[in-house]
Amino acid sequence: MKKVIPNSIENKIPNNKFVYYFSWLLVGFNFFRSLEHIFNEDGGAESIAGLPLSTYSLEAANNIVSIFAQWGFSQLVLSFILLLVIIKMKELIPLLLLIIAFENILRGVVGLYKPLILGDAPPGAITPIIGLVTLVVFFISIKEN
Repeated sequence: MKKVIPNSIENKIPNNKFVYYFSWLLVGFNFFRSLEHIFNEDGGAESIAGLPLSTYSLEAANNIVSIFAQWGFSQLVLSFILLLVIIKMKELIPLLLLIIAFENILRGVVGLYKPLILGDAPPGAITPIIGLVTLVVFFISIKEN
């Protein structure tokens, strides 16, 4: 438990450099994904996820784009928190890995419970895989040397 919630923060790079570099990869991925949802004209809803916005009323399509953009800002906040941890509080990397793993895995579970009805699976369908990989890296991060 001390590896997940340490008693002190000395900002030391983890012994396992793979964990550290994987965390940077997550920052980049999350920043890219968030900015795509925020700044893409359709929020990535049709151009990436394949939602047929052009078949919806203008109001419905605008609402979906707005939800995607708002979700992008949530992702951006998470990216900044992860960036802060990697730069200033490296001992909290395992905790952030656990949070990101659960966020991705549970989003996939919700997708099973409330699936999108699309012809092809959107790229976001791989988020449970990203979550499982991140969970494995979390376990690597707390493993004793």
